[in-house]
Amino acid sequence: MAFSLIGSISPYVTPWRGVAALCLLPLLIVLGFYICSTPNILRDLRRRKLPPGPTGLPFIGNLFDLADSNHVKDKAIEWWQKYGDVFYTRIGGTDYIWLSSPKAVKDLMDKKSNIYSSRPPMPLAQDTASAGCRQVFMPYGPRHRTVRKISHDLLNINATAQYQPIQDVESKQLMFELLEDPNGFYDYNRRYSASLICRIIYGERIQDWTDPLIQKIFSVLINLSDISSPGVHLIDTFPALKILPQWMCNDWKNYARKICEHDSGIYLELWRDLNKKVAAGNIKPCFGKDFVEKDLEKLQMNELEAAFHTGHLIEAGAETTSAALNSLLLALTLYPEASKKAQEELDRVVGPNRLPTFEDQDKLPYLKALVKEGLRWRPPNQYGMHHAVVEDDWYEGMFIPKGAVVMLNWWAIHFNPEVWENPYDFHPERYLGHPSPAATYLNASDPSARDHFAYGAGRRVCPGIHVAERSMFINIARILWSFNISKKVVDGKTIEPETLCVPGWLSVPQKFECSIIPRSEKHAEVIRREHELTKKDI
Repeated sequence: MAFSLIGSISPYVTPWRGVAALCLLPLLIVLGFYICSTPNILRDLRRRKLPPGPTGLPFIGNLFDLADSNHVKDKAIEWWQKYGDVFYTRIGGTDYIWLSSPKAVKDLMDKKSNIYSSRPPMPLAQDTASAGCRQVFMPYGPRHRTVRKISHDLLNINATAQYQPIQDVESKQLMFELLEDPNGFYDYNRRYSASLICRIIYGERIQDWTDPLIQKIFSVLINLSDISSPGVHLIDTFPALKILPQWMCNDWKNYARKICEHDSGIYLELWRDLNKKVAAGNIKPCFGKDFVEKDLEKLQMNELEAAFHTGHLIEAGAETTSAALNSLLLALTLYPEASKKAQEELDRVVGPNRLPTFEDQDKLPYLKALVKEGLRWRPPNQYGMHHAVVEDDWYEGMFIPKGAVVMLNWWAIHFNPEVWENPYDFHPERYLGHPSPAATYLNASDPSARDHFAYGAGRRVCPGIHVAERSMFINIARILWSFNISKKVVDGKTIEPETLCVPGWLSVPQKFECSIIPRSEKHAEVIRREHELTKKDI
């Protein structure tokens, strides 16, 4: 009876089994590919000793936890509080190890920098969209060391002293722009930073926000921010997928090629124009001139690599500096007591008859502390600095697998309430005990002696640290000397400024409202006089 019953229903079941098998086959193929191409405990038992961390979803890991860049900070702090100074997450097929204490950063990124200074594979962002030429994505090795040395020659502390006159002139124009139209502060800060770095690299300055050059630069920066954000592009989340036809992965290669065509087109145009001016002897002294006169063959660089390298320096210096300046203005809008204390110091040291200068820096400890606090309160990007480890390693009994992305979790470090009282407040007094420039503390033997981690760590620390710190000091000192910063009041109503960042990798504040008013007519007269005197330099 049982046999007869089974036999009677089998003709109806069999077709559905076939359909189920057909549906199951692609799933099994995907699962098999995932297991073979993605690190997992079945292939490496040492992964049982990975650092603790939040449980992610199958295949995508913690992707959704980190999808909103404005909330990465909250997650990074929450996970540190729950799992400790070293914890683990996963995005797609990539391991992430988060270093959340000065000691962990010192022990790995600094002391073991020979294996903790690379970058993870990025088929879209680096290999295709950047033609393998962007320094920021470049794996550690001979090629990276070559371009890093060129950057260091340009941006070391001795070389950057010669840029102070350029910073002085651009800063005076910024003060004049703020005096004439304070509502445009956001873009004036962007003009300042882009013009400064263009003058240093190409010998060209940017007159105003409508200049075609600045529009080209920021169109590249928009692309860079898009391709940089972790988890945004499937192919960089699962690099092993690059062997599949691109139509199966959202047509990624054509998208990346369009970005490469756009970005390389702009950088090659600037590079070739630079070469023409050098040949004609029609260019001011600048890094680009010196670079053009080098033998590219000896450097083992082709034209595209040279164009991207000069362009990379623009990328590194333009939006990061302007974002830091706008973030400081946001902080001063939200915390007026910091402005008042800084102005009291400026009035005592500088007086009302002249603008602050670089020579005043050591006499203005509160101003210097204010700049450091700004970088602690709002570091340069929303995720933290990422390195990649090139060998399997162990740390305090935890396994760190080769190829893992190792994150400098500055959010946990900068917002540790055991180190910084009320860490979410803007409180420059924290740094009165750190009077030296940030570069002085980079290699401190005691990791807790670091002032902040906004410039990174190890061999990939920001090469522009000296230029950036001087730019922030001179501009914030002059802004606070010249103007009162406060929340804007319209029709008797106080407008609360927007505090979120633009979505993406960098910590670029969304445009916000604030009031910028000259402190007196005398201060305004000094700004006009200094701007008039610098017209010949401009």
